[in-house]
Amino acid sequence: MGQPQPLATQSARIEQLQRERQRIQPQHYDWTRYPLTETHATHWRRLLWATALQQPQEPFVWQALQQILSQARTQQPTPTATALITQALQVSHLYFQQHPTSRLHLQASLEQVVQHSPHPHWVALAVNALARPLPLEQRHVLLTQVRQRFPQPSDLLAVVLQDLAQSSQPLPSLSDLLAWQVYPGEMQLYVFCRPNRWRPCTLLVKDDRGEFYREQGQVWSRQLLLQSVYALDWPFTYGQTPQGLQRLEGITEIRTGELFRAYGQFPLVKLFLPFEPGTRAFFPPQPGPFQGTLAAYQERLPPTWRDYRPLHQSYYAGRLGRSLLRIHGTGDAPVLFARPPEGQHEWNPALGCLTALERYGPQGELLQADMPEILRVLTAASSGRMTGYLVVVDIPDDQPWPMEHGF
Repeated sequence: MGQPQPLATQSARIEQLQRERQRIQPQHYDWTRYPLTETHATHWRRLLWATALQQPQEPFVWQALQQILSQARTQQPTPTATALITQALQVSHLYFQQHPTSRLHLQASLEQVVQHSPHPHWVALAVNALARPLPLEQRHVLLTQVRQRFPQPSDLLAVVLQDLAQSSQPLPSLSDLLAWQVYPGEMQLYVFCRPNRWRPCTLLVKDDRGEFYREQGQVWSRQLLLQSVYALDWPFTYGQTPQGLQRLEGITEIRTGELFRAYGQFPLVKLFLPFEPGTRAFFPPQPGPFQGTLAAYQERLPPTWRDYRPLHQSYYAGRLGRSLLRIHGTGDAPVLFARPPEGQHEWNPALGCLTALERYGPQGELLQADMPEILRVLTAASSGRMTGYLVVVDIPDDQPWPMEHGF
């Protein structure tokens, strides 16, 4: 199973966890001791990250977040303040999503951002946190207030407002999606999830001949987790993996050193959203990134799915500048991440990527890893070219799982 990984040993993991827990001590949230200046930027960046990982629910946490969010009214914040206010909003969004009791402490601060901040990006983060839990009628009142402040919103705020205003659509025919080929002669991956992304999703693979990849007569599958560490929605950087089409094109090198903790010890599968630089040919034979219209993107979907708005997410996410999504393992211990009951498994969340299971023993020895199998199957299914397409789809909880349709 390879050489033991020093950063995955029980002692190294305990040390890492203790370091993060040491950061979230009350004195480290002291605003007078650590003002929001360049001198203390690293302190706050690491502290906010540790807060997202461990999610302490103490008065000193709420007070620090409230103080940072109060700076969102600044007309011309410094680059340091901009980055830290954004991170504080991401952490606040996380608390709003995963800890409803925290809303009492953070709601007024987020409302102040929506009502007074001149920066559309921060307003988008705040209104998304506030609006998601609301009944549709109350949500529309809040969205109207934002539109009155920003009659011509920025791209991100416009997409967030549109997404929040839309009612749900019935899921089109899964049989049509399973039978569809995005592009002839290209491998195609399906990742089916439930709306609660803390539940592992299922990966299926069709080879470059359009046949589902099988082993011993059974359709091959593996589980992946598509949960954002910050529980952000798909339009945002570090948000949930968007539904819709992505181009798969090649792998990255094995990560070493501290990068092992985030990505594991195996190569990463490279994914590209529409408009993202770096792809050789999003839709061959045309070289380079996809730069077309939504209508051109929709043509690559089955006819019955072209007007299904959730599958447009990857188009808009790419247009907003999201990038660098990968399929990868993880060397971090699951205990590093606070998680809800449905997340009590060994898959770790990421910052928008799709994570595969990677388990280690007390001496850093590899116990189980899905990335080698995923890489092997993708190589075989693409005839060694490692190119194809990924389609991510959320299946409503009341709908049957795709595997029940038969193949």
